[in-house]
Amino acid sequence: MRKYVVFVVLLSVVGLGAVEINPWEFASDNALIGAAVRIDSTRQISDDLVAGGAFVEVAAPVPGDATLGGAHVRLLSDVAGNLMAAGAAVEISGEIKGKADVIGASLQLDGTFTDSLEAGGAVIFLRGHVKGPVMLSGAEIFIEYGAIIEDTLRYSAGRLHIAEGAVLKSGAREFVPEPKEKPEVEKKLPRRTFGRWLIGTIIGFLFFAGAGLFISLVLPHHFKNVTGRLMVNPGLSALTGGIALLGLPLVLFIVILLFASVVGIGAGLFVSAFYLIGIIFSIIYAGTAMGRWLLSAARKGKEPHIIISMLLGTFIALVLFRIPYVGWVFRIAAFVFGFGALLVSLWLEIKPRTAQG
Repeated sequence: MRKYVVFVVLLSVVGLGAVEINPWEFASDNALIGAAVRIDSTRQISDDLVAGGAFVEVAAPVPGDATLGGAHVRLLSDVAGNLMAAGAAVEISGEIKGKADVIGASLQLDGTFTDSLEAGGAVIFLRGHVKGPVMLSGAEIFIEYGAIIEDTLRYSAGRLHIAEGAVLKSGAREFVPEPKEKPEVEKKLPRRTFGRWLIGTIIGFLFFAGAGLFISLVLPHHFKNVTGRLMVNPGLSALTGGIALLGLPLVLFIVILLFASVVGIGAGLFVSAFYLIGIIFSIIYAGTAMGRWLLSAARKGKEPHIIISMLLGTFIALVLFRIPYVGWVFRIAAFVFGFGALLVSLWLEIKPRTAQG
């Protein structure tokens, strides 16, 4: 359970994109968080290593445990302890003397794994040497030429490819089937597991964090203005967003009428796009306002960095959204407050221009 929490914290920094941000106060000399984290072979690492960012590359030996996370993770050196790595694309080389846990969309495992190896991803390429137990879970798994597996290969995959030249010394392969279906009485109930909940939360967070990073870099003044408006006057924002929510059926009817005529297609597309963007960014506005409020309270009124506020607030919002049965309440609240703050801010920006004209 603890290692998945670490994965969530590390993956949250992917939204930093190309912006360098100083590590938080809990970061030590061997805990690095930034847009791009590169540790070359000349650097001396004294103990455990924690690194996270959009791009993470480690070429210096790690004498202790290594915990790495980001969009693209590359480990080119040896690790004396355990390894935990998570990312969209993960490449592992060198020798891992402790246990190795790797998760991601695309995994390339080229190193030597002295202890056990557990890997899960959409596509897994194994070219390295695994001396201990191995468990691979993925849609498609490739055991490629040069790979050596000394212990039993346990796998759960849609397709398993074993190339000529790959060596399975024990000769044993064990397929791990999906859990059996529940009895007919329980079959209609959705099957909820922590793993699925965690993966869904991570994917949702990465999407909204990326969208938040985009708007914070492209429209920083607008972003601060909308979230600030929500913090200063949440009541007006909620009232405006509530009206927009109640008027959604009427808006859909108007959009259908607009699409019925060639002249109104452009207006229909504009209204549809505006509501769609509002639904997406309302979560970011509401989450960022919450993050700003929490960090400002913790720092005794000192204004926090807008991107840190966005990451924290968006992560908390996604966790609330993913709560079974009641998560929809938080989703509606985020739309009402976030979309309402957007509408109020746009109106206040347009109104002076209209008056001057």
